Amino acid sequence: MVQNETYLTVCDNSGAKVACCIKILGSSKKKYAYLGDSLKVSIKKINTYSKIKRGGVYNAVLIRSIYNFKRLDGSYISFNDNSVVILNNKNEPCFTRVFGPVIKELKKKNIFGSKIISLSSLII
Repeated sequence: MVQNETYLTVCDNSGAKVACCIKILGSSKKKYAYLGDSLKVSIKKINTYSKIKRGGVYNAVLIRSIYNFKRLDGSYISFNDNSVVILNNKNEPCFTRVFGPVIKELKKKNIFGSKIISLSSLII
């Protein structure tokens, strides 16, 4: 469960390290983002040689959350951090790899879920 002004780790090789949530996309009154939701983020920390600039505003998809996620079989999944992957303004991926685990339900929730899952190394 992520809300505005939440700091998020970036878990792809786009060059960004830390991002801050500006807005949760999808509805004007949406207060919280869950796994698979789209966000508008501002980049706070970057690697030294990166094509992503500090302070830039990008779209992102939430792929890991500390908040529990309930599966259809009744089990719960939670992660240790809130993580996103960065998309550009045309909603195309800015990365070629995703670090860490990704849930398989992301494929159904987001239009870029299949692309994110194919670039990930571990699917839970």
